[in-house]
Amino acid sequence: MNLLPFEKYQATGNDFIILDCMEANLINYHDTSLIQKMCDRRFGIGADGLIALLPIDDYDFKMLYYNSDGNPSTFCGNGSRCAVSYILDKIQKHSVRFKASDGPHKAIRKNGLISVHMKDIQNYKETDQGFFVQTGSPHLIVEEENIEQLNVAVVGRKIREEFSEEGANVNFIKYNNDVINIRTYERGVEDETLSCGTGITAAAYYVAIKEKKEGFPEFLVKSRGGNLTVNMKLTKSIATEVHLIGPAVRVYSGFYELPKQS
Repeated sequence: MNLLPFEKYQATGNDFIILDCMEANLINYHDTSLIQKMCDRRFGIGADGLIALLPIDDYDFKMLYYNSDGNPSTFCGNGSRCAVSYILDKIQKHSVRFKASDGPHKAIRKNGLISVHMKDIQNYKETDQGFFVQTGSPHLIVEEENIEQLNVAVVGRKIREEFSEEGANVNFIKYNNDVINIRTYERGVEDETLSCGTGITAAAYYVAIKEKKEGFPEFLVKSRGGNLTVNMKLTKSIATEVHLIGPAVRVYSGFYELPKQS
């Protein structure tokens, strides 16, 4: 019997399988079918995605991220906070440097919350489907008055497919002052998730631009899985010092029985 050790973490309801591959590779990362099976909520462990942590020179770790469809994906804000939470416990530090698909990041734990330094946001585009911005992953922002009644799975999928062949994550938001309510349809998961870190960052940037914020705005963002904070330094439309802050906690550890090789 070939047992694969794993950790299960969640960040405001966005849940992930974490594989500690710092000593050796544990699976074939090109095995899309295996990752799909592990993320399946009925026949597997169940998760929005899988994260593999690998060694890399000059950093505490390298993060590989896969959506629940088994395919490699772009940066995951909540997933990175879960990875950081795991590594900080393991190496007994308060801060780390890591590398992801969009480049290097820093992160710290303070007052029990994980803060990840996101990439700078330098431009955006108004499209027929919504406000488009890259925050490590591609996101569309759509204002929605009746956000609680919206069928996110249906409407989000339609917008995602209309946008481009590659598609984008679709975030429906409603805001008042600096408090943003959000619901997100995630590509790769192909459904609504309880929270999306890069989407929450994109929503905060959208509100900052629309409200012509300058200086150091901070936003409370309320997802269905919980609340996160986004702060940034905004100069005209360029956001630097962007931080995504919130809880990231261990759910359980376990072993997954790998299928026998034929």
